[in-house]
Amino acid sequence: MVCMNYDMPMRLESRLMSVAGHVISDPRPRPESKPPSHCDPDHVENYKASLSQFLRQRWERMRQVLVKEVCLEEAWVSLRHRNLVRPRDMADGGPSLSELQERTEYGAVEDKVTVASLLHSATQITLLLGQAGSGKTLLMYCLGQRWAQDAFPSYQLLFLLEFRQLNLVVQPLSLKELLFRCFLPPEGGEEAGVAILDFILLNPEKICIIFDGYDEFHTKLSHLGRPSSSFDPLCPVPMAELISGLLGGKILLGCTLLITCRPRDLTDLETLVDSTRIGWLLGFNQSSVKEYAEQYFQDKGEDLKEKAVGHLLSSHQLLTMSYLPALCHICCVCLDHMFSGGVSQTHVLPTTLTQVYLQILCAFLSQCPGSVPPLLEKQWTEVTQLSQLAMSGLEDSRIVFLSKDVPTGLLDFATKAGLLSLVDLTHEDGSKGQGCVFIHLTIQEFLGALHMMTSKGITEASLRKKFNLKTRWTTKSDPKTVFTDSLHLFLCGFSAPACTSYLLQLVRGVGAAEWVNKRQALVLKLLRSLAVSTTLTGPKLVELCRCVQETQDAQLAREVVGSRPCFELRNIRLNPADLDAVAFVVSSAGVGFGLDFGACSMELECLEILPSCQHIDYLIFRGRRYDDKFADKLSCILSRLPTMRRFEFICGNLTDVGAAKLANALKGCQQIKELNFSDNCLTDRGVMEITDIFSKLPCLTSISLGRNDLALESIFTLLEKMTSCASIQGLYVDGIKDINIQFFPCSELKRTGLVVSLLNCSFSTDQMNRLCQLLSRCSDFSELDLSGSQMKPDTLKALTDSLHKLNISKHILLNGSLKSVEELMVLTSCLSICPDVDEVNIRLQDPVNVSIIFTGKIEKHMISKKLFMIGCSLRSAHLKLLCENLNNCSSLTFLDISKNALGNKGLKKLLELLPQLSTIQEINVSENAVNMDGVVFLAGRLCSNRNMSEVNISHRGKKKLLLIFQTSRRLQSGSLRAAPDKEQDQKFSLTHSSIQSGDMAKLCGRLLQCLGPLVLDFSHGFLRDDAIESLMGMLPNMTSLQLLNLSHVQMSTNGALLLVRSLINCHRVRAVELRPQGEAFIKFANINTEQATCRLTQYTLTVIDVEKLTWILEQCPHLSELDLSHNHLRDEGVKTFADSLPRIRISSSVKLNDNKLSQMGVLYLVNTVMTCEKVVSVEVSLGTEERSLICFKEQSDPRKTLSLRECHFGTDQLQGLADILTRSAAYLVKLSLINNGLSVEVITDLFKQLRCGNIQCSISIEETWIKAEAAVNLVSCCLNQNPKIQTIRVNKNALYITLEECTNHEATSGDSTDMDSSLSTMTISLVDCEVQGRHLVSQLTIIHKCVLLQELDLSHNCLGQAGAEWLCSVLPSLTSLRTLSLESKEMSEEVVLLLADGLLQAESIESLNLSGHVISDRGAVVLTRTLQKLPNLRLINLSQCYGWTEVGAMDIVRGLGQCHSLEGICLESVQLDEVSIECMACGLQAMTSLKRLNLNNTVTMATGSTGEGATMALLASMDRLNRMEEIELEGMRMADEGVGKLIKHLPTWKGLRKIRLSKNHMSDQAGERLVQALASCTALEELYLSRNNLGLHSAAKMEHVLPTLTHLRVLDLSENAFGTVGSVHISKALSFMKYLNKIHLTSIGSSELTGLAGSLAHCICAEDVSFAWNGCGDDVAVKLSEVLPQCQKLRRLDLESNSISIIGAEALARSLQSCSSVEVIRLWRNCISNCDAQRLSQREKRLNFSST
Repeated sequence: MVCMNYDMPMRLESRLMSVAGHVISDPRPRPESKPPSHCDPDHVENYKASLSQFLRQRWERMRQVLVKEVCLEEAWVSLRHRNLVRPRDMADGGPSLSELQERTEYGAVEDKVTVASLLHSATQITLLLGQAGSGKTLLMYCLGQRWAQDAFPSYQLLFLLEFRQLNLVVQPLSLKELLFRCFLPPEGGEEAGVAILDFILLNPEKICIIFDGYDEFHTKLSHLGRPSSSFDPLCPVPMAELISGLLGGKILLGCTLLITCRPRDLTDLETLVDSTRIGWLLGFNQSSVKEYAEQYFQDKGEDLKEKAVGHLLSSHQLLTMSYLPALCHICCVCLDHMFSGGVSQTHVLPTTLTQVYLQILCAFLSQCPGSVPPLLEKQWTEVTQLSQLAMSGLEDSRIVFLSKDVPTGLLDFATKAGLLSLVDLTHEDGSKGQGCVFIHLTIQEFLGALHMMTSKGITEASLRKKFNLKTRWTTKSDPKTVFTDSLHLFLCGFSAPACTSYLLQLVRGVGAAEWVNKRQALVLKLLRSLAVSTTLTGPKLVELCRCVQETQDAQLAREVVGSRPCFELRNIRLNPADLDAVAFVVSSAGVGFGLDFGACSMELECLEILPSCQHIDYLIFRGRRYDDKFADKLSCILSRLPTMRRFEFICGNLTDVGAAKLANALKGCQQIKELNFSDNCLTDRGVMEITDIFSKLPCLTSISLGRNDLALESIFTLLEKMTSCASIQGLYVDGIKDINIQFFPCSELKRTGLVVSLLNCSFSTDQMNRLCQLLSRCSDFSELDLSGSQMKPDTLKALTDSLHKLNISKHILLNGSLKSVEELMVLTSCLSICPDVDEVNIRLQDPVNVSIIFTGKIEKHMISKKLFMIGCSLRSAHLKLLCENLNNCSSLTFLDISKNALGNKGLKKLLELLPQLSTIQEINVSENAVNMDGVVFLAGRLCSNRNMSEVNISHRGKKKLLLIFQTSRRLQSGSLRAAPDKEQDQKFSLTHSSIQSGDMAKLCGRLLQCLGPLVLDFSHGFLRDDAIESLMGMLPNMTSLQLLNLSHVQMSTNGALLLVRSLINCHRVRAVELRPQGEAFIKFANINTEQATCRLTQYTLTVIDVEKLTWILEQCPHLSELDLSHNHLRDEGVKTFADSLPRIRISSSVKLNDNKLSQMGVLYLVNTVMTCEKVVSVEVSLGTEERSLICFKEQSDPRKTLSLRECHFGTDQLQGLADILTRSAAYLVKLSLINNGLSVEVITDLFKQLRCGNIQCSISIEETWIKAEAAVNLVSCCLNQNPKIQTIRVNKNALYITLEECTNHEATSGDSTDMDSSLSTMTISLVDCEVQGRHLVSQLTIIHKCVLLQELDLSHNCLGQAGAEWLCSVLPSLTSLRTLSLESKEMSEEVVLLLADGLLQAESIESLNLSGHVISDRGAVVLTRTLQKLPNLRLINLSQCYGWTEVGAMDIVRGLGQCHSLEGICLESVQLDEVSIECMACGLQAMTSLKRLNLNNTVTMATGSTGEGATMALLASMDRLNRMEEIELEGMRMADEGVGKLIKHLPTWKGLRKIRLSKNHMSDQAGERLVQALASCTALEELYLSRNNLGLHSAAKMEHVLPTLTHLRVLDLSENAFGTVGSVHISKALSFMKYLNKIHLTSIGSSELTGLAGSLAHCICAEDVSFAWNGCGDDVAVKLSEVLPQCQKLRRLDLESNSISIIGAEALARSLQSCSSVEVIRLWRNCISNCDAQRLSQREKRLNFSST
């Protein structure tokens, strides 16, 4: 960081180019290399003199254009010395800049030196960094001139090489050619050259080489590694390799090198050397700017000087730019041009870099002859060509342009204007030439950006490609780029509105303004995409701010700030321009924002910019470079940050002096909330300075002071301050690492709950007394943490003795503070000493926890004290002292002394001391080296100690060992009070243990003495057969045993069979449930039971095992249920079991699910229908879930049921099945065959066997091929084979047949039946099975035989005209036909016309269903005429019919009105306008026999009409319909008025069974009146009120009315806003409605449905329940899981779209194990991940997580 007092003219670089050396190719052959000769001093001295003269001449040419002399002693450099990792040890990509900067922060030495001192020490490599325009080249030439004046005598020779000239060299060069051809050749010819080169090679430490401008070098340097051979100074190598060799020490090791570059190229050069010095060239400060400006305007008149300098210093933007020397010169030229032209108003001065350069361009153009405003427009051609030239140079990485590449006229214009400078060039072939360069690289970038913004040849895609943020740092892997420093800034600047007028001067043609605006908008769009990016690093973030500042766009600034919580700037050098850009962005955003500077280098002048950064919310400085001097400067500006709420000065070098200044300055920051001074160099005095401001900052919430040089005395100082400062909430100390003080916010009026945490602080006894004395002054003390404080017994005693003085409401923590048993005993005494101590927790094993917990505000009589001493190495000898300490503790209820070393001896001693612990409720003695002898001892004490209720032991006493007691206080508590005549249960648990036979005998022998109810738990253990035999021998004598838990016990199959024998040996056994993994138990009754269940599942039972099992079961006289599922019985085992089944007395059922059966095994089970009289049904499925169920009745029942699913019998098995069915035909009442792969032949043969039985039989067969013509043929075959078929139906793929009962004299053989006689069939149905009309044509014969046919249903098929004609041909013969259903999928209106004619021949029809047909106006007329001619017609269904107009609708309604005998009309979802409805209302008045009326979603309103008149007329017409049983008016929009009219009719409808009023705009008040009116409809079975506006009042009324409707079966209240209170009312009603089978409560406005879920326990008949779309949580799901087992008929539960997580889903899955009736629980759209859903679905397939 440098302060410079020198000039930087715009023509600087052009002057340097004009005095540069020549580059000439040498065509002569190179002489053979030879060893270095002796150096001739004369040649060296002569060459040194030539160098000196050459450098002086170059300097003299340059100084002619300087404003003032350059003084190297006043040009400052921030210099760092650093040892770096060698490049070969790095990764290929090299270290990042942040890593390099971190090394600087913690491992580098930084000095501030002058530029002149850089060459005072030899054998160094120095990298001098500086921005473009900071004066690097100027200073290098000045250094050369000073060397020529013998200012650096340690260097004999000095070479100054420029990379921009080295770019012209294409061919490889030797070291000799590099020094003598690229700089200055010797005058003495070849001999002199050899002598000088020898001197250089032999004396590298006397040589200095300066490389200027590496950022302009085309090639990227890289590390060479170890050279393969010795260096030859005459051997040509590529230029980059030659320079890399010099930097890496492979060439001229020991010479001094000075390289200049821009900061972004630092990484390239650092990785080439092992050690280096890095210098940062510093810019101007404010005084330097003023001095330079005054010097510039010295000869331009005092008025102009005073005006220009004043504006420069008063303009914040211009002053910030001027901190860079080149920009300072530019600003002076800009002001000279503007004020010389008469501009005097400050507001027209440029505010951005781009605007300044626009003024500079105008200033140069104004120097051309004949220039008149507007300059850009008048000189459009020249400016356009010059901009294009600049852009081509940027694209080709060129600074130097050959004269032939620039048009003569343009070159002449630009040189006269001062924008281009001429330079002399020497080409590689030796010829002379001339070129030109822009006067400064930034001018070239500015003109290039101008070309991109004004040239229509630059596409948007090209601009997008070239626009990106340029970081100032690169890594080794980045490509070498040169001309990219400011291009993006100028592009952003041109997008500002202030630059639009200038751009319009250069864009010609129609639509120029629109084109310019579009180009500006594109730049803003690109910038906006970067503004919202959250991945930008610190350097790019600074560049983004500079871009936004150039645009002057406040909205863009807000987007930058809104996309990130703060600006984090780490390890970068910040100049005033950077901070000014940051200030602009933050201030323009207008919201609170934070700045976080981490180890960022900045001059103190930069801090003066921070107050201009409005809305700073917090400010953070972290880094060792931030010291007292920095704090002093910072303290001057803190009071000017009124919005700052958080300030951190951390990881720095702040001492007490700096802290005092900052503390004094912070008094003016009244909004400050957080302060952090951690990790500095503060002492106790500094802490005192900071504590003085506590009371002066009303909003303060926290201060951090950790990692400073503080002693324990500082802690006491803070504690004293805490007692006097009422705003302090807590003090947190962790040694010296962390000190934090918390404060109450200013809104709090009273402090509560003071917390003090003093971790890892060692206290003596005196210090502990002092600490307690200070703390006793606090009346609102809640927590004290002394963890990590090593205390001796006397120190600990000082603490315990002072406990009664401390007003602590919560706890004291002492983690890691106690070690010996003596110290522990001191701590336990506080339970007796201090009445406010509620709990002492001592845990010396992970996690370590030592704490004293206080009662707080708990009433004294409610105190229940606890003591934990875990892992404290307690032995038997310590128990006496422990009990003495606890003797006076009258409220001890819990004692945990687990993980100690008491053993059996200590356990016995503890039980002996129990009388001293009169109030104890639980003792934990786990992991105390207790063995089985101790376990047996505890079993005896459980029986003898009346207060001991439970002993819980695991792993034979080695792990868990809990003793639970029922003290007198506990027994007297209301929640645990038992009935006087009921004894309390006792439980003995020995889990996770292998129990030997002898131990089992001893254990059960002791437990025989238990007089009260006993639970014995051996779960998760291991039992051998001999141990089980010992147990079984003792069971009959254990008369108090209620439950034996054997869950997850490992035992043999033989052992399990031994346990099953308990059904025989002990008649109190009421349930045996055994499985190897899972819940297993034996339950006992108090007396001999009459019913017992047995479940033996998940074993692998052999035939021998089955024989043993059946022998046992045969001896059991009271078995009700038997479950042998999942036992791998296979066919052999099942056969063995089936053969023994007649000898087993079972009253209910046998389950044999999942036993790997084949079709033969199925026949074994089916055969039990014949072999066992008490078997009433057999169900077998070999599908995905193999299922087998045999049901029994206690009394023999001749009626049998058989169900077979997916069995796929072969030929032999089919014959066997047929034999069984033939033998059981006389008793079979129901036969179900689903997806068994049966063919039509098999089915017809089956019906041939089942011609007739003694009782009526229902048969259902489902196969995928039963459809279309096959279905029709199957019906015909069945009717032909069996004339006693009463009903035959096909629905989709299923065939349903009912066989009528045969009388004794009727034949049962098909051969004796006259098949030509009529059939007894009364119902034929072919529904939705893809039947077409042509399929029916062949069935005329069989239909004509059905003379008794009363019902014909051909719905949901495509009969077409052929089907209609067929139907018309058969109707005359069906004289008994009562019901005809033809629900249609037809699209033709001709079908209805044909049917209307045919129906005239069917006068017997009473019910006609034509739903879904197309009825034209003509069809309406014909159909209604036909209906009027059907004298017996009672029910007509025209739902979903369509095709008529308003005229046709009127004809339909008018025709129906003439059918006065109708009892039912269904017109659901048909189109009837208001007129038709009013006409229907007139017709209804005459239909006094009407019982059923369905007008759901029927009314079609005219545009703008509400339809209220028609609806009211319809409702009014019902006053004579006293026989109404079903009324459905969904979607009629009757509203409250209509509900009122409907209510008037309800008292007369005594037989009403169904009412549907969904979607009727019914209010809560109207709903309340309706529910009250329904109280008179006592026969009501179905109530639908969904999608209305019902609420709390309606729900409250339902609570009282619904229970009175004892016949109600269906209740739908979905989509009403009942709310939480309303749901409570409904749940109370459900508690009395046990016959409901459908309950829909979807989306009822509350997620609190736990009460509703609980009420389902009373709805024992519920089959379909929906709680969907209510947002219910796991509490509802858990409650449902509890009640589901009580809903034995439930088939479907819908919980879609709630908030149930995996916890609730798991609970539901578990409950399904006890819910065999449930088919599906829908859980779509809940809070369950796909992974968990898939896992649960695999485990329980009835859980559905999909949308269907």
